Amino acid sequence: MRIDGVVSQGLIWVNLGSFTGASGPVPGQDPRVDLDWLETFLAVADRGGFTAATATVHRSQSRVSAHIAALERELGVRLVDRTHRPARLTAAGEVFARHAREVVADLGAARAAVGALRGMDAEPITVLTTPCIAAAFFPSILAEVAKTHPGMRVSLVERAGFDLERRLLGSGPTLAVLPRSPAPPPGLHEHLLWREPLQAVVPACDELDRAGAPVSLDALVARPLIVGGVDAETSASGHPAEVPGQLMAHGRVVQPRAVVDTPQTMIALVRAGVGVGVVNAVALGPLDLSGLAVLDIDEPTVRRDVAGYWYDALAGGVGMELQRAVVDAPLPPGAHPPEE
Repeated sequence: MRIDGVVSQGLIWVNLGSFTGASGPVPGQDPRVDLDWLETFLAVADRGGFTAATATVHRSQSRVSAHIAALERELGVRLVDRTHRPARLTAAGEVFARHAREVVADLGAARAAVGALRGMDAEPITVLTTPCIAAAFFPSILAEVAKTHPGMRVSLVERAGFDLERRLLGSGPTLAVLPRSPAPPPGLHEHLLWREPLQAVVPACDELDRAGAPVSLDALVARPLIVGGVDAETSASGHPAEVPGQLMAHGRVVQPRAVVDTPQTMIALVRAGVGVGVVNAVALGPLDLSGLAVLDIDEPTVRRDVAGYWYDALAGGVGMELQRAVVDAPLPPGAHPPEE
């Protein structure tokens, strides 16, 4: 199926020939698909149901249901199988979702490019990152850029999770520094910044600490785990969350005892004896680790890559200076060059 999106008064005009069985759009009957409908549909697809989607799109469940019904009516096909709990996409829904993502991402890239050119220095520069990267990597960068741009204003959006990543990158933040995305939105440049191992954090004198050696995966998954992320098992885009995904790739399926948003909360829970923390090495640099032991994991491929992302429109002024500073900055403690 080919979807041709044209924005007109807040609507996207879509060529639905392959869905309706026609060889092309019917004169006078071209369906009008509201961008909000597509965003709601993708939230239902990603979150696995109508109720879960409400938190993503910040709409009531009745509004989510109405958007899906309107989209199905315009397309003339059933996109969501409501007989299953949780709801799941039909075959037509799976096909449509792939193309709908492209339409939403392309519009986001276009808006970002135009918006960046319109007000690069007039409005705060938005930087999408995570709490640990913000604390370990950005203080020295922002201090350096502020020396030559004293009027600089920056909004650091410190959140993790693939769903937020899709929404904010699609809406056009000027710059992003994030764990490497498996599928960056169209229109973004990607620059790999560093590679870092995942490490285990336990109270000092814990049995894993007393062993005096890197922790084996089997020993790690035998303990209750505390991990970072918005979802313990699967991210909103269908990719496994970071730590469970890494362990799953090595044949270990886990359900963490606790999932946290920030490294500070993880460290507090480890101190309290809730479980073993598993965290990226860079996150530990700014933290007080007194009374704790940081242990290597004996599988070197349990690691993550971190990359910088930006749009072509980031072509001058303080935005370009910030992008260059990110690319040229020294690696934070715990990070290794990406080629290692």
